[in-house]
Amino acid sequence: MHIFVSGAGPVGMSAAIALAVRGYEVTVADRESGITEEARAVGVNRNSLSLLSHCGATAGILARAEVVRSARIVAGEDTIARIKVPGQDRRWPTLVALPQSETERVLHEVVARNGVTILWRHETTAIAQSPDGVEVEITQRETGETRTIRADYAFGADGSHSAVRRLLNIDFPGRTLPGTWSVADAHCEFPWPDQACAVLSDVGEIGVIVTIGEGRHRLIANHPDVLEMTRRLMPVHRVLREGTFHVDLRVAEVMGRGRVCLGGDAAHVHSPVGGRGMNLGIADAFAFAQAVEDRDLAPYRAERLAQAQRTVRLTDRAYRALASTGRPAILARNTALRAVGAVSRLRR
Repeated sequence: MHIFVSGAGPVGMSAAIALAVRGYEVTVADRESGITEEARAVGVNRNSLSLLSHCGATAGILARAEVVRSARIVAGEDTIARIKVPGQDRRWPTLVALPQSETERVLHEVVARNGVTILWRHETTAIAQSPDGVEVEITQRETGETRTIRADYAFGADGSHSAVRRLLNIDFPGRTLPGTWSVADAHCEFPWPDQACAVLSDVGEIGVIVTIGEGRHRLIANHPDVLEMTRRLMPVHRVLREGTFHVDLRVAEVMGRGRVCLGGDAAHVHSPVGGRGMNLGIADAFAFAQAVEDRDLAPYRAERLAQAQRTVRLTDRAYRALASTGRPAILARNTALRAVGAVSRLRR
């Protein structure tokens, strides 16, 4: 059996691995020229580590990653809570921090070991289906040369601007959060023993700083100047990259059509709160491989759509709570965070 995967980010490569270890032939195509050099997603959770453990990727991730043992919550000039992350000494920690570039490098090594070739600089440009299979046209971006891939099933893991989703005429309803967010990767003098810090304000602004190894930190905020916020807390010596972006909350109307499924950002996007985006996509990838094994895509579409909708609701609710404004809402937020911090200390 032959499976085509559009997209060679963490989700696409996870799907390729999950399918290849089951003995399927896999073809992967991606419009980029290679794995990303940017940090992008930085949190890998226990579920992803468990799913990736059987192919050997987890060992590579843990060898490079920072274990996030505690996070500090700062409001104004005061630390209102220190939250211990439970389960960090287990075989697979609850959460580790690793730049996406390094996660992709580990996954790419596993993909290669399993004999899967990635066709870089190839864009998915047409999809035709029959009761027996899928024909996918891919186009080489420099030359314009096209080729047809004939497969039994296909998986669209080609990001929030997914060509597969567009070619299947699947709507991507939702909304864009107001305001401009900012992100940076920088070398900072983190002043606390924790591996992460959330900075809250009384006007709805949020910033998060996470240690990602080798003296580097990921900085992200729901306002345009995360570096200014960070410099108020600690010295910043070297900025590796910085930029701004907007956050969408969207879930595809369906998780695919016919013999084609969607996964990852092609199917759902939400706020960075909780670091669930890439992990939700990796879970999609392994669930798709199981659906192919079962020769039944319907449970995948129903279960993963429900999970995506649930995750978007939860992350949106958490974001709105953290971005509280108004004295009663801020008091309730801070009281709840102090209680979480107290409970986490009791569990040490």
